[in-house]
Amino acid sequence: MPNQPNVVALDLTPVMAKQLLGAIASDSSRVFFTDHAEARMLKRHITRAQVLRCLSYGKFVEGPYRDIKGNWRMNLEVFSAGERVSVVTAIGRDASGEMIIVITVY
Repeated sequence: MPNQPNVVALDLTPVMAKQLLGAIASDSSRVFFTDHAEARMLKRHITRAQVLRCLSYGKFVEGPYRDIKGNWRMNLEVFSAGERVSVVTAIGRDASGEMIIVITVY
């Protein structure tokens, strides 16, 4: 980060993480699903709409915490269509800004 000498990395609190997740999830084009997450969704009959609902309204089960790659990772769950949906996700960044990476769903 030689071009950004005054940048200070802050810890992401659960309140800040919920606000960030909600903002990013409101633009579903910024939510990306791993192949593993897609396979688990198919096997467990979980829809993208249920995952987006979990990202927007779910409660933290674990996290937010930094993963080995430096991304913020968290586990959320919500009741949707009468079933508990759990989502393991990470917040990443690309040239277009922040994005949500759905790692697995159960």
